[in-house]
Amino acid sequence: MVLWSYRTTPRKSKKETPFSLTYGTEPMLPMEVAVNTLRVANKDEESNVKDLRINLDILEEKREESGVCQAAYKHATERYYNQRVKEKAFKVGEYVLRKNEASRAQPQGKLGPTWEGPYRVTEANRSGAYLLETMEGRPIPRTWNAWNLKKYFF
Repeated sequence: MVLWSYRTTPRKSKKETPFSLTYGTEPMLPMEVAVNTLRVANKDEESNVKDLRINLDILEEKREESGVCQAAYKHATERYYNQRVKEKAFKVGEYVLRKNEASRAQPQGKLGPTWEGPYRVTEANRSGAYLLETMEGRPIPRTWNAWNLKKYFF
């Protein structure tokens, strides 16, 4: 029953049910057959077959339209997310602190330190990855994402 309800519920992104995009028509619920609703009572076999053929003919068009709606929904979601993201960027030579959680250098705990450092940025990639070195000039292995760093002020 859970799968049935999932497949017959319209999705926000596509504005269609997965069932209708697969079979070209809306399903008849089991309750409609058991209770003998108006939809079942007025069923005409010949017109039903004709309607199903028409639905199958426009199924590909319906799928394309659903794909356009889904792309528009994804674009709107991306735009909403990107409005709220604050980009962090560091320049070569700036001092930063590194999240202790990311490096796992010191034991963590409720009262453990959250940040460690300071470190100096030696190289900045366009993708938000940075190479660091200690204050003594010893390089830190691997690159570090900007989300794991924060600016250090003396």
